[in-house]
Amino acid sequence: MSRIKSFLKRWPLFYDFLQRTYYTFRQVVEVHMLGTKVQEWIWKTRHLYKGKNWARDYCTTVNHPHRHMLIQKLKKYCLGRRGLEVGCNSGPNLYLLADKFPTTQFYGIDINACAVKEGRDWFHGKGITNVSLQVGRADDLSTFEDQSMEFVFTDATLLYVGPDKIIKVLKEFLRVAKRGVVLNEWHCNDIPSSSHKHLKCLFYDGHWVYDYISLFRDLCPELEIKIMKIPKSVWGGEGWAEYGSIIEVLICVES
Repeated sequence: MSRIKSFLKRWPLFYDFLQRTYYTFRQVVEVHMLGTKVQEWIWKTRHLYKGKNWARDYCTTVNHPHRHMLIQKLKKYCLGRRGLEVGCNSGPNLYLLADKFPTTQFYGIDINACAVKEGRDWFHGKGITNVSLQVGRADDLSTFEDQSMEFVFTDATLLYVGPDKIIKVLKEFLRVAKRGVVLNEWHCNDIPSSSHKHLKCLFYDGHWVYDYISLFRDLCPELEIKIMKIPKSVWGGEGWAEYGSIIEVLICVES
């Protein structure tokens, strides 16, 4: 795929036309026809078109600066018994957490079986025993009981979840989490109510942007919600500079 892109970029105007056509087609299919099923298929089969080393290479992103920013938000929950990452890929966030909090048990789910296997092998090779990975979807956390996790978190996962499933996903997070939900996603406060399931959201550059304050307040008005914008120096470009945010939802506020 990268070779094809490099070849097409020799003709910038043609490449730009193909790219705009592709995203227009995706928007029609995802927004008006198949919904989240498109992205589920893309991520479930990602290793087939990204190459056999895709999941292994993702492990090398462990030191991306946004991860340390995210973990700073998570550390107050990590003194508890268990935590869950939804959309963990091969597990770089869980690697950092497991190393920093060896007495806490961490769980991760991802829709891509190749990524899960790669993560398991990685943790086994590093001698890390407090991480458990499994294949699963964000809208089905049925293997986890109510309030069985101190916290649930995501890292660039929900921007691939469309309006057809986002409410179900957030309900699952609130069901499983005991103390908090932390999301590293694309958030915007100024989204007008749209025709997409009557939710405040927009489709931008092939990703979903939500007003998470509105979404969570509709589900549970008494929740305390905090938003922290991700600086451009930490993660810029591709929509992150404009919408990248860490959304913290406090379910159980301790005195």
